[in-house]
Amino acid sequence: MSPGRPAHVRTSSEVLDDEQLVEELRSLLAEEDGFGELAARMALLADERRLRILFCLHAHPLIRSSDLARAIGAHESTTSHALALLREAGWVHAVRTGRVVRYELASGFAHDLLHELGSGHLDDVVHPHHHAHDGHHAHDEHPGHDGHHAHGGPSADEGSGRRPDA
Repeated sequence: MSPGRPAHVRTSSEVLDDEQLVEELRSLLAEEDGFGELAARMALLADERRLRILFCLHAHPLIRSSDLARAIGAHESTTSHALALLREAGWVHAVRTGRVVRYELASGFAHDLLHELGSGHLDDVVHPHHHAHDGHHAHDEHPGHDGHHAHGGPSADEGSGRRPDA
């Protein structure tokens, strides 16, 4: 990940004086709400174990918590607690098939953010953006993504953790 310049610039060549700029920014911030909730949600990413879990779920969706624990080298109870926090904050959701519970990212936002943070997919895993969950339209930005999301859980290939539509 390399820091770059933002892709957005002012459309006007007019240079605002400092007071004008401060007032515009205050007005913009007053229109937005939910900063506290967003900060709390983003704070969960400051924990290395939870971030590793998200990278694993991004690389291979629909994996059991016990397999995640083994992959990140943590106790199952610690991993389950981390997954509960991530689920409550809207980062992941659980897919139950019978007695088996598997986890995946809960939104296209989480998926896109993980790509920005440098997370990739395993070679044989493709999965669509999860925009159906967060009200955004799917877009085919990554090879193999078809822009839709299946909720049915694992099929006959249940033991592998692969997405049924992959």
